[in-house]
Amino acid sequence: MEWLFLLLPIAALSGWLSARKHYQKNYNPKQSPFDPEYFKGLNYLLNEQPDKAIDVFIRLLEVNSETVETHLALANLFRRRGETERAIRIHQNLIARPTLTPLQREQALIELGLDYMSAGVLDRAELLFLELLNSASPPSDAYDHLLNIYQQERQWQKAINIAKKLHSQDPQKKKAEIAQFYCELAEEAPSSMSQEALILLKKASQFDSNCVRAALLKANLHIKDGHYKKALKSLEHIEQQDPHYIPEALPLLKTCYQQLEKLPAFNIWLKSILIRHPIMTSVHLMLTQVIEIQYGHREAQNYLQQQLKHNPSIEGLDTLLSLGDITSPTLIPLVQDTTHDILQKKRNYLCHQCGFSGKTMHWHCPSCKQWSTIRPTELHSSTLEQILET
Repeated sequence: MEWLFLLLPIAALSGWLSARKHYQKNYNPKQSPFDPEYFKGLNYLLNEQPDKAIDVFIRLLEVNSETVETHLALANLFRRRGETERAIRIHQNLIARPTLTPLQREQALIELGLDYMSAGVLDRAELLFLELLNSASPPSDAYDHLLNIYQQERQWQKAINIAKKLHSQDPQKKKAEIAQFYCELAEEAPSSMSQEALILLKKASQFDSNCVRAALLKANLHIKDGHYKKALKSLEHIEQQDPHYIPEALPLLKTCYQQLEKLPAFNIWLKSILIRHPIMTSVHLMLTQVIEIQYGHREAQNYLQQQLKHNPSIEGLDTLLSLGDITSPTLIPLVQDTTHDILQKKRNYLCHQCGFSGKTMHWHCPSCKQWSTIRPTELHSSTLEQILET
C-alpha cells in the first residue's frame, strides 16, 4: 500500500506540470511552480491520513490527453485493492469530460463496467457493456465481459446469444462454451419436458460434436423414458468424443444392458475397451461386477486378482478385498482400512487445464473458468505417494 501513496503524489505532480505546460502562456514567473494543494496532500500523507491525501492528489490530476492513462492506472490500482467506490468515482469523472477521444471514453466505460462487476453491481455493468455494443465498432472486450456476467447470473440464453455473435465473427471461437450453455438449459428444463431438453442437447452437439456432457444428458433422458437402445448409442459414442470420460458412462451403460437383458454383450464391449485402454481401472472394476452377475463371486475374484498383477490400483485392491477372502481374517480388515483411508483422501476430479481438484464433478472449472476441462481421476500406484503426503 505504501508504494501506492508514493505513486499518487508523483502522478499528481506529473498531471499538474502537464497542465502547467499546456497553459504556459499564462505562466507567471513569480508564482511557485507547485500548487499549494500538492503540499496539503503531502501533509495529509505524512500525518497518516491517506484517504484525504488520495482525494487531494486525484483533484490535482487535471484530465487531459496526457493524464487519462494516469487516471486509468490509479483507478485500476484502487479496484485491485478492493476500493471499488474510488475506482468508480475516477472513471465516472473521466467519462463526464467532453475532451475525451472516442477511444478514451470507450476504455473508461469498459473500466467502469469492470468496477461495477467487482462491486457485484452486475446490472449496471451489463447496461454499460450493452451500450458499448451499440457503438459503430463494438469492442470485443464488451462481449467477453457480458458473457462473464451472464454466466455468473446463469442467464444461459443471453450467454448463448452473445457467444453466437463471437462465433459468427470466428467459427472456431466459443463452440464448446455454447454447447455447455445449451446443456445448462437442458438441465434446467422441467422433467416433464424431456423432448424440449433433447432439442437443446441436439443444438449443443451441433456446436460441439465432442461435448460429452450432452451425450450423458441425452442418455439419462432416454433411460428415464425407457429408450435404452438410444441411450446406449449415445453412451458408446463417448469413447470417440473423449475416452477420459468413459468412467462417467459406465453406471449408465450397465443399467441399459441390464434392462435390455444383454449383459454378455456388455461383457464383450468392456473387453474391447480394455484392448484400447488396458490400464483403465474403472472398466476392469465394471467387468468384475458383470462377471460376478454372470458367473458368480469366485470367478469375479479370480479375474480381478489376475488383473491386479498386471495393473495394480488402489480401487482394484479395495474391490478385491470387498469380495472377501476368509483365509486372511486379520489381514483383510487392516488392508481395507488403509485403502479406504487413501480413497477418502483422493480427489475424484482434476482439471487438466489448471490443476484444480475436487470431490464432485464441475463442468465449469471454479478455478480457471474453462468448460469441459475437469475429468474423472483414477488412483494408480504411481500417485499413491502424493496422496499419502496430503
